[in-house]
Amino acid sequence: MDLILVQNAEALPKEQNPDRPLTAQGIKTASQLGNFLKSMGLNPKKIYHSPKERSQQTAEIIGRFFSNKVKLHLFKGLLPGDSVSDLLKEIKKIKEDSIIVGHEPTLSKLAVRLLVRTKISSFFQMEPGCCLWLSYDNETKEWSLRGFFRSQSLSVLFDNRVNGRTKRSKIPINQNTQTL
Repeated sequence: MDLILVQNAEALPKEQNPDRPLTAQGIKTASQLGNFLKSMGLNPKKIYHSPKERSQQTAEIIGRFFSNKVKLHLFKGLLPGDSVSDLLKEIKKIKEDSIIVGHEPTLSKLAVRLLVRTKISSFFQMEPGCCLWLSYDNETKEWSLRGFFRSQSLSVLFDNRVNGRTKRSKIPINQNTQTL
């Protein structure tokens, strides 16, 4: 089973909009991330997100790159300051390839606990629009790290120029979320 941990893409500052929706760059980054994950052969059945608007928007944009069967679910426990122990219990219930869109420092702490199983300092520093790709081996019952992808790396991959123009995706956002 593959599990992708995604920090929400770049959002507006709280002073500009208290709901903190994605910026134009955030929408672009989420699109690049969805395109990248699809091109890597990932086929998630579910995309979980926090209750924050920026997390839901990131999840919706990424979800557009996969089949219509992928479902979005509100996932409690992904907010900054939430208990990683409680989140680990919920992760154990996931049995299929999935994406989790959340926030720091919760995602980094979660990744460390899955990979190391002890309480140590986070050795990942996630930023808006980056992701950690983890895989679970049913035989060994252990998680492994498949990749750590920064938004700047994805930008280099997808901002290729064709005929002097940059190709860009336009992804509409809708509201089809279920609560877990």
